[in-house]
Parts: sequence; C-alpha cells; structure tokens
Amino acid sequence: MTKSRILGVLSQLLLTFVISPILAVSSLSDGGDHERFRRRDPLSSFRHYNGGFDVRNKHYWAATAFTGFHGYFVAGLLIILGVCLGLYVAFSDKSRRVPSTRRRYLNRYYLPLLLLLLLVMLLSMATIGIVIAANQSSKNRTEEMKETIDKAGEDVERNIRTVIVSLTKIQYLLLPYDQNTTHLLNVTTHRLGKGSRLIQSFLRHNGRSIDLAIQLSYLSHLMIASTNLFVLLLAFVPLFLHWHPGFIMVIFLCWIITTLCWVLTGFDFFIHTFAEDLCSGFSGFIQNPQNSTLTNIFPCMDPLHSDKTLTEISLMIHNFITELNSKVAESMRSNALTGRSNTVSWAPESGVICDPFVGQQINSYTPQSCSNGAIPIGEFPNILSRFTCHDKDPPETCRTTGKFIPEAAYLKVYAYSNSAQGMLDILPSLQNLTECLAVKDTLSSIVSNQCEPFKASMYRLWASILALSIIMVVLVLLFIAKAFQEKGKSFAWFSIHPTSSTEIRQVNI
Repeated sequence: MTKSRILGVLSQLLLTFVISPILAVSSLSDGGDHERFRRRDPLSSFRHYNGGFDVRNKHYWAATAFTGFHGYFVAGLLIILGVCLGLYVAFSDKSRRVPSTRRRYLNRYYLPLLLLLLLVMLLSMATIGIVIAANQSSKNRTEEMKETIDKAGEDVERNIRTVIVSLTKIQYLLLPYDQNTTHLLNVTTHRLGKGSRLIQSFLRHNGRSIDLAIQLSYLSHLMIASTNLFVLLLAFVPLFLHWHPGFIMVIFLCWIITTLCWVLTGFDFFIHTFAEDLCSGFSGFIQNPQNSTLTNIFPCMDPLHSDKTLTEISLMIHNFITELNSKVAESMRSNALTGRSNTVSWAPESGVICDPFVGQQINSYTPQSCSNGAIPIGEFPNILSRFTCHDKDPPETCRTTGKFIPEAAYLKVYAYSNSAQGMLDILPSLQNLTECLAVKDTLSSIVSNQCEPFKASMYRLWASILALSIIMVVLVLLFIAKAFQEKGKSFAWFSIHPTSSTEIRQVNI
C-alpha cells in the first residue's frame, strides 16, 4: 500500500470519528428513549445496552462513557503516532538526504507558512479562551443543579423525619388500646425510615463524590487549557528566533497537550450525554415516580401500600370522632335527665367535635372543611378534663362537682384524641410523600428552568474542546513543517527568509 493510500485511509478514519458524535447529538435530540440508549456496552462484548437511565447499573455507565469513543480513539492514535515518530527520529539514518524536490517546494513558502502558523496559533488561543469560559459556565450550571437536587432531597428527608417522629409518638399513645393501628403505624414508620436512610446515604456519600468529580473536571480543563496557552506563548520564542531545538520542544509539548485535549473531548461528550439522560430521567420521574430509578434519591411511598395506609388512618379517625360524638350526645342527654347544669355549651350544628372527613373522601383531608363552631379533636381532652373524676378524688366530691367521667375513660379518650390530632397534622405530609408532590414540583422547576441551560453548557464545553483539539492537530502539523523547513538553514532574528544554507547532510527531526 502506498503512502498516499495510507494517509487517505487515516484521514477518512479521523473524519469519521470527528463527525460521528455530531450525528449522535442529533439522534439524542430527535430520537426517542429507545434510540437514546442504543449504545455499545464494553462490559457486554460491545453489544447494545438494552436498559434505560439507571445510575445504579454499571452497564449504563459503561455504555454512556463509551459514547465518547471518538475522543479516546484519536488520543490513542496520537500516542501511537507519537511513539512511532519518536522511534523514527531516534533510529533513522540521519545521513540520508531528503529529496530535493520536497525541499525546494517548502523553500518557496516561507512567508505563507509563517502567516498560516501565526493565524492558527491565534485561532487556538481564542479557542482556549472559549474553552475556559465554557468550562466555568458548565461548572456553575452543574453546581446550581446539584444544589437544587440536594435541597429537594434534604426537604424530603426532613419531611420524612417529621412524620416518623409524629408516628412514633402516636404509636406510644395507642399501644395500650389499639394493637392493630399500632402495628400499621409501625410498618409505615419502618418504610419511611428506609427511605430516609436512602436519602442520607446519597447526600453523604454520593454527594461528596459528585462534588469531587465536578472539581476534578473543572480543574483538568482549566489546567490543560492554561498549559496550552502557556506553550503557545512560549512557541513565539523559537518561531521568531529560529531556534530549532525550541521547535522540537514545542512540538513535543503540543503533541502531549493535543492528546489530552482529545481525551477531554471524549469525556465531555460522555458528560453531555449523561446530562441529556439526567434531564430525561427527571421528566420520567415527574410522569411516573414509581417507575424511575431516581426513587433511590427521592424515595416515595409505594402507592398501593400508602393509599391503603392513608385510607385506614383516615377511617380510624372518622370512626373515632363519630363514636365520640355519639358518646358525648348520650352523656348530654343523661346529664339533662339528672339535672346537671354545669356542662359545656356544645355546638349541636357542628356535630360537637369536628370531623374533617364528613362530606369528602376518606383519603383526602382539608382542614378548612370544619365549621368555626366545631371543637377540634385535639382540644377535646382539655374540655373533657373538667368533667373527669380522677382516681385520687373522693367519689362524693366528683358527684357534687359534676365530674362524672372516670379517669381510665379520660386517658383512653386523651390517647385517641391526641393521636387523631397528630394524624391530622401530618396527613398533608403523608399525602405529599405518597404523591411525591414536593419532589415533582422541584424537578418540574429544574426541567423547565435549568435543564436546557445545563445541557447547552455541556454541549458548548464539548464543542469548544473538540474545536481546540482539531486546531491543535493542525498546529502540530504546521510546527513540524516549519521545523522541517528551517532545518539546516541560517536565519537572522525575526527574519522570514534564511540568510544562508549550511545544510550538507539532512538530519531528520
């Protein structure tokens, strides 16, 4: 195979791996979920990944990281070519002369080659500035989204802790009187505790890992871009002083930096793909929380279990208040027959004690459903205590003062009343956890306000580092041509054309 044929094949390969990620971006934006996750999985013999967005699945991470193969491939190719070039320079026959036709061809273009080299150097410097700006923007966007997600996780975790504390208190109140309800609340508390531990684990362990990944990505881009800029500024010295060893040093450094830029190109495309997947995962969570892997971060109660729990709790409160109102009405009639007058003035139209579930579904609670004259269930024990005959009080004193309720009955009513009020207080929080309302609102805000800028910043970072990588490849080739052009010639400082040619034998670079 001829050299021109080999160069043609390498050029086609390079063009293919440069254009392929652009086509992949188009498929991400136009295709559905099936096309989005149709990626090669290195952990499964490069077969297509069949799953969806799942941060717990190593195959997802492997397949997504492999989307940046174009960058890794070119970086590996540059390493191989660099090693081959170094070996060629070290062991080639330095006495062999370069064909005079190639030498004469280069000697005709001192000024155009210099101008082209300066133009590409300036273009690469401008691109470095764009990379630094895009790197800062992507870091800010990533930290902003992470902060929002962390806050949502902390809010859910705080809400779960509040509900767990309330349910634990209610369990202790009802334990002597209602074993079934206590067991139901105990199961619910354990389920909520498991969700709370999941959130804490994510915030403590994964949160630090994410922060570290953000900082490493930001610093690696910044260091490579800054070093690249320093080397390009340093390259003006051998360029205008015609210092050939300096050319060799600049070519060596630029070759390394170009390789690292291509590695970052692959990595940035992987991060851009992950950003697309993440926002798609948020949208999926909003539509169906139970079918999303994000429940590891924002655990919601199982709807089948939670709806049953809410219904049973609401029904328990409703039945207790109904029975309590019936007992109170019966006591009022008994007191009226016995002539006791120091009873409380009840509100007959309100049903004595407020039942917030009258006239609405059992599992839906609105505190505003009670009339102003009704007695809240939580205040009923305070009123009832005025008619309670404690065990230490003499029976005659209780009869003369109108205290006709035994202490045991009062303690049972106290336990149920405070439990019912506690349930009513946390019922909105339970409904919130069941329907994931707070998380849905937060993720809806992220999808509406942050996802597009976040994805755009990741795309700009990848596009800018890709442009810099391509420009650096061209720049390295121009530096090699310039070093080859000036080898064996004598130049005055800052001159364009050589003053003399001292070349007797060609010494390869």
